[in-house]
Amino acid sequence: MEDCRGRYVTAELPVLRFKNDTFDLALCSHFLFLYESLGLDFHIQSVIELCRVATEVRLFPLIQLDGQMSPYLKSVIEKLTSLGYSVEVASVPYEFQRSASEMLRVSRTIIR
Repeated sequence: MEDCRGRYVTAELPVLRFKNDTFDLALCSHFLFLYESLGLDFHIQSVIELCRVATEVRLFPLIQLDGQMSPYLKSVIEKLTSLGYSVEVASVPYEFQRSASEMLRVSRTIIR
């Protein structure tokens, strides 16, 4: 059974059960980049999957639990850019965690 309340739909990465282009926006908060133990491949696969189902993807925060920048951020950005996605690290006006003041915004510039 799908958990759907209001505008939010719960799903599980790295494989989502939604059709291509189902959403205008996908948000991933306090999961990717926070946990280094998930591995680089999981991060890349998850972000690409989010991009498959949504026109724009936003990920927050970009730091790990210890407050250090995720070691995967650069590799994820490079991979997405090589696939033709528009990628931007943007400042946010809030900080739930010390030094967590940026998000990754990814949007499609490629035609499928």
